[in-house]
Amino acid sequence: MKKIKNIKPVIFATIILLLSSKPVFSQTELRFDNLDSLLAYAENNSIAVKNAGQQTLIAKWQKISAQTGLINFRVQTNFSMTDNLELPVTYLPGEAFGGAPGTFKEVTTGQQYITNLNIIPQIDLINPVSWAKLKSAKTGSELTEVNNLLARKTLFESVSAAYYNVISLKEQVNITEKTLLTADSLLTNVQNKYDQGIVRLQDLNDTKVNKLTTQDKLNQLKKSLEQQYYALKILCDIPENENLVISEKPDYKKEYTEDLQTDNQLKYKAALLEAEKANAEVKQYRRMQLPVVSLMFYDAWQQNSNNSFFDDNANWINPKYIGLKISMPFPSISAYTQTKTAEINKTISLQNAEHTKLQNELENKQLKLDYEKAYSQLKTAEQIKELKEQNYTLALNQFNADILSSDRLLTAFNDMLISRLNYSNALAAFLHAESVIDINNKIK
Repeated sequence: MKKIKNIKPVIFATIILLLSSKPVFSQTELRFDNLDSLLAYAENNSIAVKNAGQQTLIAKWQKISAQTGLINFRVQTNFSMTDNLELPVTYLPGEAFGGAPGTFKEVTTGQQYITNLNIIPQIDLINPVSWAKLKSAKTGSELTEVNNLLARKTLFESVSAAYYNVISLKEQVNITEKTLLTADSLLTNVQNKYDQGIVRLQDLNDTKVNKLTTQDKLNQLKKSLEQQYYALKILCDIPENENLVISEKPDYKKEYTEDLQTDNQLKYKAALLEAEKANAEVKQYRRMQLPVVSLMFYDAWQQNSNNSFFDDNANWINPKYIGLKISMPFPSISAYTQTKTAEINKTISLQNAEHTKLQNELENKQLKLDYEKAYSQLKTAEQIKELKEQNYTLALNQFNADILSSDRLLTAFNDMLISRLNYSNALAAFLHAESVIDINNKIK
């Protein structure tokens, strides 16, 4: 068997290399191929959605607290140990003890050591305020759920806007990259004509400016795309080190749905619950002036001794009683003003509910109009793009035939680029408008 020579230096060098090399952490990737998958991620990971869930739990426990408040069972327990260092002295007529009339005898009364334990359980039989609080808590719980749905709907609409902005900007980057190649080809063409003395230096410079402008537009679009990715990460609470990828391609053949509309009433529901809660608060303040009837029981143990606390030779006294207690608050200006303020808030909330009803209906109709408007703009942008592309092709042919100036050609070139970008923007607006209606139909 052939021996390996100088193996120790090799092992030593390998160890040094491994220790000196820095670990490379690969960036994980999050890929979404449609809006629904991204919304599902946001629903599971968004801090806003998680906080909404915590608000629901708070409302639930407030409701439970109000339910237990109907009975309001409470136990008051007192324990005391009193050492009367100086007992009171009473002067009694001396003749009662066989003394001369007109004289008095000093008599020490009371016990020096008094131990007392009393337990007073109490339960409300009639408590009008607790009933009003329960109604307010139930309404508050329902209002929290509706507000959470509104927050979730708003979040999803914002995610949708950023999502389709990403799709549009990716398409615009792709369009501009291809157009930049056209600009470069155009510059080569003009350069050749300039070398042949056919066009002026000004025409060549304008063509160079056109390429630089297109390159700058490409750079700006890439930055805007990066910003939209950041916006999505913030909205969905995606970690910064995650590589977010939106793989969906723009669907320029997306069909228009004639009967697509929504009747989402979440805002109106929230306004009605606000009015209902305000009404419950009015009842609560009014009932604070009513009496509370409670059943109470008194059970006590008391030991009196002149020897010590817990004297084995002294008896424990165990008084008890049971009865009803009526608590009647004294009328005050503060209670009166609180009631009046609550009544005013109730009136305001009712008026807001009527306004919100109209606003909610108009917003639903506005979503339908936005969808129709976006589709109309999409079809118009498509027609303009086709015409601008045709104009550029004609202008390029005329320029190559030396019958059209370079400035007219560059104008046609820029018009074509703008029309392509506008078409991509129009598609994103159309897809977003459709998704917003879909979100409003799902979350209601």
